[in-house]
Amino acid sequence: MEWGTVVSVAVGGLIGLSGDTIGRIGARRQAQRARQESLEDAESARRRAIEDESRAAKADRERRAVENILGAYLEHPVRLLNQPPHETDRSATKICAILGFEQSFLLDRELRLRIAEVCYLLDMAQSGSVPGHSLAEVAFLSRSETRMLMGAWSRGDTLPESVEGWRQLRQLRPDIEARWQGTLRDNGSSIVVPPLSIY
Repeated sequence: MEWGTVVSVAVGGLIGLSGDTIGRIGARRQAQRARQESLEDAESARRRAIEDESRAAKADRERRAVENILGAYLEHPVRLLNQPPHETDRSATKICAILGFEQSFLLDRELRLRIAEVCYLLDMAQSGSVPGHSLAEVAFLSRSETRMLMGAWSRGDTLPESVEGWRQLRQLRPDIEARWQGTLRDNGSSIVVPPLSIY
């Protein structure tokens, strides 16, 4: 046997062995990369599922808030005529409490602020700070405004302008707020009412 043949066979064997080793290393790296990509895909899918679940939970809570807001007026009716003042006051207090709580769950910012404003004006009307309007009138107008807003939201419509009567109250809000703040001061309170923009 010639040395040249032995060396050729040995070199060929080494090349084949190194090629096989390199192929195995490459396959391992490729498998690791595939596992890593699979783990990243699974993590992304898990995050998307959590986000979808969170969105669905918020949307469900928003729907319940709308139902509770509308239900507040049904469960605590306010009539313009033949309702004793203490019943009107009690109904307005309960409606305001429900609106004040539930508006926090409304995802639509404009709707949330409009409902916060309804609660705000209704609360001020209880102290007699709405000139020219009784509590029953403010509560009655607030019901019309709220039903109109909730109906538009439920249909997916743009929120419309306020109903007649409520529009005037909204325009008078700065004066009503000043009166209410004065009533609070006169009663010894040092509370400053926060702006609606915080809601």
